[in-house]
Amino acid sequence: MVRSCPVCPNQTLNVVQASDVEVDVCPRCNGLYFDRGELERFPDRPSLKPLLNAARQAASRCRKGGHLIPRAMAVCATCDGEPVGCPGCGARLALVNARVCNVDLCTHCGGTWLDSGKFEALENATVTPPKAAPVSSKGWEVALATDGGADPWKGPGATAPLPPSDSPTGGLGVRSPLACVHCGIQISVPHAWALDGDLYCREHRPKGAVSGDSLPKSRDASTMPSMDMSDDFDLADVVIWLFRLLRR
Repeated sequence: MVRSCPVCPNQTLNVVQASDVEVDVCPRCNGLYFDRGELERFPDRPSLKPLLNAARQAASRCRKGGHLIPRAMAVCATCDGEPVGCPGCGARLALVNARVCNVDLCTHCGGTWLDSGKFEALENATVTPPKAAPVSSKGWEVALATDGGADPWKGPGATAPLPPSDSPTGGLGVRSPLACVHCGIQISVPHAWALDGDLYCREHRPKGAVSGDSLPKSRDASTMPSMDMSDDFDLADVVIWLFRLLRR
């Protein structure tokens, strides 16, 4: 049976002999696929069976962009990509934490997919089942704190950090245009109203908001960013300048 790489599009896996085990290898990304029980036949590699229960609830990664896809979703919410499929049976793989690295497990046929370098990372590693989440007296589930192992929720393509919560534009990026938080209409500094770090248009300004047009006129104009659209002005300067001024 011809097997395809779960990561590389339209790439057939090659079969190589490693000791007394036939391993499927992708010639493009160098990933490895092991059928059920094959990884355990290497004496210096751990069994991943303790992770199977966690894999039944774990997210899959998107084949198109590497984003995480929860089990309840059929496709990626970010790019509409499909979850990676098992080369052995075609079922979706689950991304789980093996402490030293993340691995893709198939809960249907027991196969294992390892990206390039992960077979080496598992050498003499110890794999134990994840601890059950503690439950409070009211029955609420409490998420476990990180134990220092690899984070299974950071799949390829999903490792970018979130914007800082204290960024001038509330995490939208400092180059985002000024916009009313109520209606989304884009506004310039003289037509903006600010309150508690949020910007509003004139129509939706709340009581107590400060008008950008009421900023001190005696300030040195050379320190103010130009709003001339003919210039290639940096909106980051506009946002930071406005917020610093209004918070004085």
